[in-house]
Amino acid sequence: METKIGLLMDLPEGKAPGFYAQIIKALAGKVELFDRDKEMLIVNTPQQQQAVWDIMTHYHIETEIMHLRLLPDDAELTELFSDYGFISRSEHAYLYEKIICLFRVNQIGEQSDVKQALLQIQEHLLAEFSHQEQQVYIVDRQLEELMHGIAKAYRCQIEMLS
Repeated sequence: METKIGLLMDLPEGKAPGFYAQIIKALAGKVELFDRDKEMLIVNTPQQQQAVWDIMTHYHIETEIMHLRLLPDDAELTELFSDYGFISRSEHAYLYEKIICLFRVNQIGEQSDVKQALLQIQEHLLAEFSHQEQQVYIVDRQLEELMHGIAKAYRCQIEMLS
Protein backbone atom coordinates (compact mmCIF):
# COMPACT_ATOMS: atom_id res chain seq x y z
CA MET A 1 0.00 0.00 0.00
CA GLU A 2 1.55 3.22 -1.17
CA THR A 3 1.75 6.46 0.75
CA LYS A 4 0.68 9.57 -1.14
CA ILE A 5 0.57 13.24 -0.22
CA GLY A 6 -2.74 15.08 -0.44
CA LEU A 7 -2.99 18.85 -0.57
CA LEU A 8 -6.46 20.04 0.34
CA MET A 9 -7.16 23.48 -1.11
CA ASP A 10 -9.50 25.90 0.61
CA LEU A 11 -10.64 27.79 -2.48
CA PRO A 12 -11.90 31.29 -1.74
CA GLU A 13 -15.57 32.09 -2.35
CA GLY A 14 -16.64 34.53 -5.05
CA LYS A 15 -13.71 34.05 -7.42
CA ALA A 16 -14.26 34.12 -11.18
CA PRO A 17 -15.09 30.70 -12.73
CA GLY A 18 -11.72 30.61 -14.47
CA PHE A 19 -9.76 30.92 -11.21
CA TYR A 20 -9.63 27.16 -10.57
CA ALA A 21 -8.72 26.53 -14.23
CA GLN A 22 -5.91 29.06 -13.87
CA ILE A 23 -4.49 27.14 -10.91
CA ILE A 24 -4.71 23.81 -12.75
CA LYS A 25 -2.90 25.38 -15.71
CA ALA A 26 -0.13 26.66 -13.42
CA LEU A 27 0.20 23.19 -11.88
CA ALA A 28 0.37 21.49 -15.29
CA GLY A 29 3.60 23.24 -16.12
CA LYS A 30 5.37 22.43 -12.86
CA VAL A 31 3.89 19.37 -11.16
CA GLU A 32 2.92 15.88 -12.17
CA LEU A 33 -0.24 15.17 -10.19
CA PHE A 34 -0.82 11.52 -9.34
CA ASP A 35 -4.54 12.06 -8.83
CA ARG A 36 -7.10 14.59 -7.67
CA ASP A 37 -10.55 14.75 -6.20
CA LYS A 38 -12.60 17.93 -5.92
CA GLU A 39 -10.29 20.26 -3.97
CA MET A 40 -7.69 17.57 -3.10
CA LEU A 41 -4.53 17.35 -5.21
CA ILE A 42 -2.51 14.15 -4.77
CA VAL A 43 1.22 13.83 -5.45
CA ASN A 44 3.94 11.21 -4.96
CA THR A 45 6.91 13.06 -3.50
CA PRO A 46 7.84 15.85 -1.09
CA GLN A 47 9.36 17.75 -4.04
CA GLN A 48 6.02 17.66 -5.88
CA GLN A 49 4.29 18.66 -2.63
CA GLN A 50 6.57 21.71 -2.39
CA ALA A 51 5.89 22.68 -6.01
CA VAL A 52 2.11 22.58 -5.38
CA TRP A 53 2.59 24.47 -2.11
CA ASP A 54 4.52 27.22 -3.92
CA ILE A 55 1.74 27.64 -6.49
CA MET A 56 -0.94 27.73 -3.77
CA THR A 57 1.06 30.37 -1.91
CA HIS A 58 1.38 32.42 -5.10
CA TYR A 59 -2.43 32.36 -5.54
CA HIS A 60 -3.05 32.95 -1.81
CA ILE A 61 -4.91 29.66 -1.36
CA GLU A 62 -4.87 28.08 2.08
CA THR A 63 -3.75 24.48 1.75
CA GLU A 64 -3.63 21.63 4.23
CA ILE A 65 -1.24 18.72 3.77
CA MET A 66 -2.65 15.25 4.42
CA HIS A 67 -0.80 11.96 4.27
CA LEU A 68 -2.84 9.32 2.47
CA ARG A 69 -2.69 5.58 1.94
CA LEU A 70 -3.58 4.40 -1.55
CA LEU A 71 -5.40 1.09 -1.30
CA PRO A 72 -4.88 -1.64 -3.88
CA ASP A 73 -7.56 -1.80 -6.57
CA ASP A 74 -8.81 -5.13 -5.23
CA ALA A 75 -9.23 -3.93 -1.62
CA GLU A 76 -12.58 -4.69 -0.04
CA LEU A 77 -14.12 -1.56 1.48
CA THR A 78 -16.76 -1.59 4.22
CA GLU A 79 -19.58 0.86 4.93
CA LEU A 80 -17.29 2.57 7.46
CA PHE A 81 -14.72 3.42 4.77
CA SER A 82 -16.21 6.79 3.76
CA ASP A 83 -15.68 8.22 7.26
CA TYR A 84 -11.93 7.58 6.95
CA GLY A 85 -11.18 8.13 3.29
CA PHE A 86 -12.52 8.75 -0.18
CA ILE A 87 -12.60 7.44 -3.73
CA SER A 88 -11.01 9.85 -6.22
CA ARG A 89 -12.08 10.87 -9.69
CA SER A 90 -9.76 8.15 -11.02
CA GLU A 91 -11.57 5.64 -8.78
CA HIS A 92 -8.59 5.11 -6.49
CA ALA A 93 -9.45 4.45 -2.83
CA TYR A 94 -7.52 6.48 -0.22
CA LEU A 95 -7.51 6.46 3.57
CA TYR A 96 -6.26 9.28 5.81
CA GLU A 97 -3.05 7.82 7.26
CA LYS A 98 -3.25 9.75 10.54
CA ILE A 99 -6.46 8.02 11.70
CA ILE A 100 -5.98 4.40 10.62
CA CYS A 101 -3.88 1.40 11.55
CA LEU A 102 -2.99 -1.63 9.45
CA PHE A 103 -2.33 -5.09 10.80
CA ARG A 104 -2.26 -8.81 10.18
CA VAL A 105 -3.68 -11.51 12.42
CA ASN A 106 -1.27 -14.38 13.05
CA GLN A 107 -1.81 -17.80 14.54
CA ILE A 108 0.63 -18.40 17.43
CA GLY A 109 -0.07 -22.02 18.24
CA GLU A 110 -2.41 -24.98 18.00
CA GLN A 111 -4.93 -23.24 20.31
CA SER A 112 -5.25 -20.12 18.13
CA ASP A 113 -8.73 -19.50 16.76
CA VAL A 114 -8.01 -17.00 13.99
CA LYS A 115 -11.42 -17.58 12.41
CA GLN A 116 -13.30 -16.43 15.54
CA ALA A 117 -10.94 -13.48 16.06
CA LEU A 118 -11.60 -12.34 12.50
CA LEU A 119 -15.35 -12.63 12.98
CA GLN A 120 -15.14 -10.19 15.86
CA ILE A 121 -12.64 -7.89 14.10
CA GLN A 122 -14.86 -7.78 10.99
CA GLU A 123 -17.39 -5.42 12.57
CA HIS A 124 -14.70 -2.73 13.00
CA LEU A 125 -13.04 -3.01 9.59
CA LEU A 126 -12.68 -0.10 7.19
CA ALA A 127 -11.02 -2.17 4.49
CA GLU A 128 -8.99 -5.30 3.87
CA PHE A 129 -6.77 -6.59 1.10
CA SER A 130 -4.27 -9.30 0.31
CA HIS A 131 -0.55 -8.45 0.25
CA GLN A 132 2.18 -11.03 -0.33
CA GLU A 133 -0.35 -13.83 0.16
CA GLN A 134 -1.40 -12.52 3.58
CA GLN A 135 -4.54 -10.59 4.50
CA VAL A 136 -4.10 -7.00 5.74
CA TYR A 137 -6.83 -5.39 7.85
CA ILE A 138 -7.45 -1.67 8.46
CA VAL A 139 -9.34 -0.13 11.38
CA ASP A 140 -9.60 3.20 13.19
CA ARG A 141 -6.29 3.93 14.95
CA GLN A 142 -8.16 4.32 18.25
CA LEU A 143 -9.16 0.64 18.05
CA GLU A 144 -5.61 -0.72 18.02
CA GLU A 145 -5.76 -1.78 21.67
CA LEU A 146 -9.14 -3.46 21.09
CA MET A 147 -7.69 -5.43 18.16
CA HIS A 148 -4.87 -6.69 20.41
CA GLY A 149 -7.46 -7.64 23.04
CA ILE A 150 -9.57 -9.59 20.54
CA ALA A 151 -6.50 -11.40 19.24
CA LYS A 152 -5.38 -12.26 22.77
CA ALA A 153 -8.84 -13.60 23.66
CA TYR A 154 -8.58 -16.05 20.75
CA ARG A 155 -4.92 -16.82 21.38
CA CYS A 156 -3.75 -15.04 18.22
CA GLN A 157 -1.33 -12.22 17.64
CA ILE A 158 -1.72 -8.84 15.94
CA GLU A 159 1.21 -7.75 13.77
CA MET A 160 1.04 -3.99 13.27
CA LEU A 161 2.18 -2.72 9.87
CA SER A 162 3.50 0.71 8.99
